Amino acid sequence: MKSCTFYVVNRENYDTDHNDFFPYISAEYVKIAKNFKPGKRYPVLAVKDVTIIADDDSVIETSQFLVPTENQNFMWVQSEIFKFAGMNPE
Repeated sequence: MKSCTFYVVNRENYDTDHNDFFPYISAEYVKIAKNFKPGKRYPVLAVKDVTIIADDDSVIETSQFLVPTENQNFMWVQSEIFKFAGMNPE
């Protein structure tokens, strides 16, 4: 198996996208999304599968990305917060 780093950026209209496409994501993730700078590319260092139980008891299969934060830490973040930005840092 081979792996590589890829880059993601925040969705421009996260609140709208959240309401329209990802309503099962907790409001806490909406707050987390606002901690990442718009337009900045973040490297995804690892990906993991997760299962979410939504408020209506439906089961959602999704993933989380391990990304560096602005305060020099690392955080597992719901993948729907971001969109793919390519393989290069710029």
